Amino acid sequence: MKNAIVINIYLTTEKGEKHPFDHPTPLEEFEEKNTFFDTLKSINELEVPENEEIKLYIFAIAANEITKKDNIIYEKVNKLMNESRFEYEIYTNTDILNLREKYKSDFFSVKGYPEIRNQGFIIPLINKEDIIIQIDDDELLRKNYFKKTVKILKENPDKFIITAPYEKNGTVRIMGEDPVKSWKKFSSMDMDIIELSKDENIKESTFGFGGNMIVRKEFAEKMLYPLDVPRGEDFSLLLASRLIYENGNKYININKKQNIFRSYYISDKDLTIIHKPPVEAKKDIMFYIEKNMKRFIMEWNMFINQEELKIEDLKKLSNYLYYMIGYQDMKEYLKDILKEVEEKYTDQNTERLKEELLSFMDKWNKNNKNRFEDYKKVQRDYINFINKIRTN
Repeated sequence: MKNAIVINIYLTTEKGEKHPFDHPTPLEEFEEKNTFFDTLKSINELEVPENEEIKLYIFAIAANEITKKDNIIYEKVNKLMNESRFEYEIYTNTDILNLREKYKSDFFSVKGYPEIRNQGFIIPLINKEDIIIQIDDDELLRKNYFKKTVKILKENPDKFIITAPYEKNGTVRIMGEDPVKSWKKFSSMDMDIIELSKDENIKESTFGFGGNMIVRKEFAEKMLYPLDVPRGEDFSLLLASRLIYENGNKYININKKQNIFRSYYISDKDLTIIHKPPVEAKKDIMFYIEKNMKRFIMEWNMFINQEELKIEDLKKLSNYLYYMIGYQDMKEYLKDILKEVEEKYTDQNTERLKEELLSFMDKWNKNNKNRFEDYKKVQRDYINFINKIRTN
């Protein structure tokens, strides 16, 4: 089998530049501050079963689609990759934009997290990879990670996307305190972790992490990360896939209840990634709340504009998604959160946050936009695009 391990490296190229990433590595301090060296070292130590091939795909992406320092980025990353045990390809913004021009397709994009993740589907598919494993540059793989992946996939031929835990500070539990009581941002994730970790049986769920995602080519040929979300692209993909499973897609003749769109989670020690981010994403609390609430508003719009998956059924698949988007009236829920944020964070510019999020909520009101309908059309175009490039 041909296996792709996709690693995303996010970089900033200018001091003080605003960017969409949680904890990118400054290019000028890459040698001192990059976390990728340890990630690569763990990959080099993987046990690989006989007749299994591994190729690494490194997406070294500068923030804000900047290309002027891509040659430097390539040289710095390639210098580290000289230590790689496996064959590899490195892609910078320039390479993705060149592919965009070559194929005349907007699916080649480095705009943000979901667009970059999609490159980790598209390019391995062009190279006819069978399995795609997506991780990030601040993660360590255990020695048996790949060996166990191969075993689980062989034992579960009917499962096309599987996610597994992160371990941070010696635990897979999500121990952070909720920013405010009405917004169960961390406690609801921990509810899922507790339920999913009761045993090592594979379980159907829409809970999972983009930095630990195992995907068969058949899934990557039909599903793409929903575009434009500012973060949380992993849950966005799993939600979209479930909605396609429940509703189908008339634009590309996908019937309801096709198993390829069901997602799974397995609590297995060998598959548990060790996560070592250099900076906590929630350090700037107003920025963190804004990015996350915008993401959930967009996901709520997708959820509320479909018919088959009910709110009570969403809870069975993920407490996290249920508590984040499981509401008929998202605006009232948002107002409750903002009221509590205003009371708690008196030293922050909460008025600006309130105006920004309420305006964003009005923009994504159910009557103004239909993100699910839009996604189905984009999925149609994506499938046709993949079929075209695979054929040619």
